[in-house]
Amino acid sequence: MDLTRRSLLAGAGAGAGALLLGRDPARVAGQASRSALPLARGGTFATGVMSGQPALDGITLSTRVAGLERTSRLQVEISRDDDFRSVIYRQDVVADAERGFAAHHRAQHPVLRPGEQYFYRFYTCDENSRVGRFRTARPADSREPVRVGVFSCQKYHQGYYTAHAGLADVRDLDLVVCLGDYIYEEVNRNQSVPDRKDTTGANRNGEIMTLAEYREKYALYQGDPDLQAMHANFAFGAIWDDHEVENDYAGATPGDAEQRRVPFEERKTNGYRAWRENLPLLAPPGAERVIYGRLNLGANADVFLLDERQYRDPLLCEPVQPCPQARAEPPRTLLGRPQTDWLKGELASSRATWKLLMNQVMIMGLDLPTGVPINADQWDGYAAERREILEDALAKGVTNMSWLTGDIHTFFAGTVHTSGRVDSPHAATEFVAGSITSEGIAEEFGNQDFVTDRIQNINPHITYAETKSRGYAVLEARPDELLVDFRSPETVFQPKSPVRTLASFKVANGSTAVERR
Repeated sequence: MDLTRRSLLAGAGAGAGALLLGRDPARVAGQASRSALPLARGGTFATGVMSGQPALDGITLSTRVAGLERTSRLQVEISRDDDFRSVIYRQDVVADAERGFAAHHRAQHPVLRPGEQYFYRFYTCDENSRVGRFRTARPADSREPVRVGVFSCQKYHQGYYTAHAGLADVRDLDLVVCLGDYIYEEVNRNQSVPDRKDTTGANRNGEIMTLAEYREKYALYQGDPDLQAMHANFAFGAIWDDHEVENDYAGATPGDAEQRRVPFEERKTNGYRAWRENLPLLAPPGAERVIYGRLNLGANADVFLLDERQYRDPLLCEPVQPCPQARAEPPRTLLGRPQTDWLKGELASSRATWKLLMNQVMIMGLDLPTGVPINADQWDGYAAERREILEDALAKGVTNMSWLTGDIHTFFAGTVHTSGRVDSPHAATEFVAGSITSEGIAEEFGNQDFVTDRIQNINPHITYAETKSRGYAVLEARPDELLVDFRSPETVFQPKSPVRTLASFKVANGSTAVERR
């Protein structure tokens, strides 16, 4: 469904700052200062619109206005229909020059009802944004199926966002979650599509370090029409991985930089700030760097958002290299103690049928050759903490945990054991959702069929592996089962491509077995 439209703005300024169906007294004082700003003239909504953080009666709405010269006022409105004949909410929003003219608004009001679909748009004196839609969270006792899309790793110069075109057309998703690497901060290499050049950064080679350069990168990525369509159609959630800041960084330990022009901590601050500015993810004052949390989507699903970059110990070995010392399980942290304790407590307290853990790096073990972990950048490098979390969940009777994973640019599905391997108790399932464009294991190791077969032979807990394709996953959480589809475009090297289902799976309530369907 194409939600882009233009409409007349006659009367749009009337009642500026008022909530339709009554004013919200708690907002009146803030609205007075906003209304003193001029309603923006000129500028364009070049990066589209986004919604996120759905609640029973609320949503975060955001956009960015290009071409403004000073902080200005916009308006946002919400309707029950896409022609805006039934506008139920209107508010002033500030496009702040100090935030790169990003505008964020938390629409929280009883007029928004649980589990309902709504439409929204921003406007200036002379410009409408495209129309977006979102669904509010379902009530805690709702037994309606919950549908969630997940993706990661969308390197701009390695393909078109044909996977996003397919994701945007999926029916009736409650939420889409990015599992990390929404942007890539590094020097462009392995250019796959000639007309997808990334010339951001001071050296025009894609490497970014300053806040202005990170903003430039987001503008490039979010200028893509297929990414815009996905954002316009569904509420959004996200966690960051390394490339939102610096390749392979770990907590306070720097990663890779071709030519360091600013100190690492400054670069990290810039990356985190730009991530907040350009995604519909507001944080409480003083907690701008806290991204982990839990989102309830009804009786069938709790979504857990994890941060596996900011608090982790340095890597034991270089990524994608044999790391036999990881099998010794030295006591190291991926999540940090506060987040680990929080996760253990939240899993135990969750009453949702399915616990969907949005996770940057693979939690199933991955050996190549036999008995030797091949990637200490994932949970294999933090095996003691993996064991602690999973054994705690088993001891407390936590069931129906499913980990949804990005990072490795490959499709995997299988059973999660406390050691990562079949020599220990089974505790959960995992679905690794490929990448939107970024090259994966097949390109890293060469012979695709040989690598796929060898991975499965050496790692029997991995019941499905597909190393050739790009794409995303769609989940449906039901009272009796979890359904998962891996979806992929035929190619990411053409602007348009049919999207097909690579594989479909089901997990029965109470089971950790991944079955094909």
